[in-house]
Amino acid sequence: MKAVSHDLTREESLRDIVARVVEDGKDYARAEVALVKTTVTSKVDAVKPAVIFYAVALVLALAALPVLVAALGMALAIWLGVAGGLAVGAVIVLAMAGLFVLLANSRLKQAF
Repeated sequence: MKAVSHDLTREESLRDIVARVVEDGKDYARAEVALVKTTVTSKVDAVKPAVIFYAVALVLALAALPVLVAALGMALAIWLGVAGGLAVGAVIVLAMAGLFVLLANSRLKQAF
């Protein structure tokens, strides 16, 4: 067996060891935060064009919705007159919106 020699002239105190461990831990935490920040930034940069396309698609869909409701109303105007057809078309779309609100509420209740 080999004898372990200790350098008695340079003994570290417990305080020095703990301070070094704490500093090493802080350095590790900073490195992890930097890694996560870099990862998130790269993913956001990759997704940004798709988000812009989704936003444009949503705006176009919202612009088309009144036209769709008016077209539905005009189709119903054959039987109900113009005002009646437009009113029924609007009620149908509002009922659909209410259904989506109910679905969203039930999902939120399940989540919480």
